[in-house]
Amino acid sequence: MNEGAASQNGRLCNQVIIVTGGGGGIGRSVCLAFAVEGATIVVVDVDERRIEETTAKIEDHDGHLKPIGLVLNVSQERDMEEMARQTLQRFGRIDGLVACAGVLRGKGSLPKPMVEVSTQEWDEVLDANLKGVFLSNRAVLPTMISQRKGNIVNISSTSGRQGRAHDSAYCASKFGVIGLSEAVAEEVRPYGVRVQVVLPDAVDTPIWEQNGPLRPEQALEPHRVADLILFLVSLPEDTIVLGPVIAPFRTRRRIRPSDPGR
Repeated sequence: MNEGAASQNGRLCNQVIIVTGGGGGIGRSVCLAFAVEGATIVVVDVDERRIEETTAKIEDHDGHLKPIGLVLNVSQERDMEEMARQTLQRFGRIDGLVACAGVLRGKGSLPKPMVEVSTQEWDEVLDANLKGVFLSNRAVLPTMISQRKGNIVNISSTSGRQGRAHDSAYCASKFGVIGLSEAVAEEVRPYGVRVQVVLPDAVDTPIWEQNGPLRPEQALEPHRVADLILFLVSLPEDTIVLGPVIAPFRTRRRIRPSDPGR
């Protein structure tokens, strides 16, 4: 089967999926993975150049796929309303949202103790990571409720379960994404809409550039997280996976047959 045929017969064929933060990192990998399965992708990002790169990669895979890109900011209410409006105007439906947009810390900022975090930086992180999830989810849910069907996957982090020193704003935002997702999931379940949240550990994306020379010892490739999100969206309609964590597999020491502990 050629690539085009695979896309037209994939698990997400005829579905319209919005991906915020789709210009890079996990978001771009989600766009590509979902497109391979036949979805029509709406790429949302604040960076027009990165949007164009993502849509070009999708079209290179299969010329039949026609993604659209929207230069919008998830932290702006009007932008998220426009995201839903333009998607409905173009396609008449919204089947899924994957909320990947986010930041590690404020622009130009390095890790610092909470007592040194400015209110401006706090607002910047919470606006992107938590308010952005709230606004993007709220924008698409009326359509999904009306359709009696839809899938939302919000991206939190393992930092949403355990606080980490010098990342107070980021941790607070990611804890909030988990609580928000769980609350909304309860509200919309009666309408056939699923809201799930994924908790990646360290992922090899440009977000780490905000840490200066600090890098994790091991990190997941973004496509591994995209594969998990695709699995969640493709589950039978009566099934969910609660708060899955995805992390790199760390092999500390190989056990040889002669080892006493074997």
